[in-house]
Amino acid sequence: MPGGFASAGDGINLPAVLIANGIGFCLMLIIQFNRHQRLESATIDEKLFCLMCRICSVLCVAETVSFLLDGRQFPGAAALLRVSNAMLFALCVLFTFFWVLYVDYKLFEDRERLRRYYPLAAIPAAVVVVLCLVNLGTDVFFGLTQENVYFRTPVVAVVYLVGYLYLIHGAALVLWYRRQVQKYLFMPVVLFLLPILAGSILQYLFYGLAFLWVSTALGLTSLHINLQNERFFLDPLTNLYSRAYLIRYLGALPERRKTKQVTGLMMDVNHFKLINDHYGHLEGDLVLREVGSLLQRAAGRHAMAARYGGDEFVILLEDAQEEETEALCRRIEEGMEQLSREMERPYHVSLSIGVAQLTGKSVDSFLWEMDRRMYENKRAFYSAETQKKEG
Repeated sequence: MPGGFASAGDGINLPAVLIANGIGFCLMLIIQFNRHQRLESATIDEKLFCLMCRICSVLCVAETVSFLLDGRQFPGAAALLRVSNAMLFALCVLFTFFWVLYVDYKLFEDRERLRRYYPLAAIPAAVVVVLCLVNLGTDVFFGLTQENVYFRTPVVAVVYLVGYLYLIHGAALVLWYRRQVQKYLFMPVVLFLLPILAGSILQYLFYGLAFLWVSTALGLTSLHINLQNERFFLDPLTNLYSRAYLIRYLGALPERRKTKQVTGLMMDVNHFKLINDHYGHLEGDLVLREVGSLLQRAAGRHAMAARYGGDEFVILLEDAQEEETEALCRRIEEGMEQLSREMERPYHVSLSIGVAQLTGKSVDSFLWEMDRRMYENKRAFYSAETQKKEG
């Protein structure tokens, strides 16, 4: 949220302001140059993220200009100071609103949901923006003394309230829905929000220092780093964890708990090559996405599902009893039967499953054992299928 300002000669540390906002501005430039996709072909969440970075860049500049103009008296200084502070309040609230849109789309990837719910949610932000325009002519959120010194009015609490409500709403969406929608998100809300909350509080308490927008830039930088991890550790087709994350996860187990028992299920789609050959790779991709979604739901919050490669998948369970593993296998098999019925395709989709324990084995041996048992199951499946045809 925008902080308060004192007069240019009364407590403002201009070098500190320039350094802080300069750092924030440079961080935003680096992130925007580091985005690989062209904005025209980017997804909605990527466009929203870039928009937030651009708003933060503008806010770093606008706040610096406001500090530099505060208490200065020359033709046009008062008008420029009003414009820069009105921009700070308006863009601040828009930034928090775009954060909510970003979170919602990351969770649901549903444009219609955005159109359905967020026109109403945008009303508080729109009201603040209109009042900021009014503030260009008369004091609403802030005013200027005859010496061109900025001061806030009691109505400024509205801006803080709206901005914080949007931030809290975005955090609540992630915490409440990330499990329900069964999506893996590398979006640490705490690491994003804490710098912003700390910066806004510090700027409110200490006039003359610029904490907020460099803190926001740090939050966006943290989010950017985790989005890069998401690209690396999530399979883009199925949205399951990638093989790279699976290997990293297994390698980190000894550091987390030395006596950890891990049960692994490796699965392979039966007749997948025939599906690709007869119906095309787009159809094969559709099968993989639907199988991945099913495995994600079956694994739930207490297991980790990954795409191992091609049409092979792995689910890991920690400290699971034998009956839990058997129940998971049943859920998967029943889910595959239901999936085949719902897909209404001229082929039947099924999985061969191999189960192994990590205890006492190296990671490579563990993966090899799962693979071996999976192919035993696959051979049995094909043998039974052949016998059924011959009979």
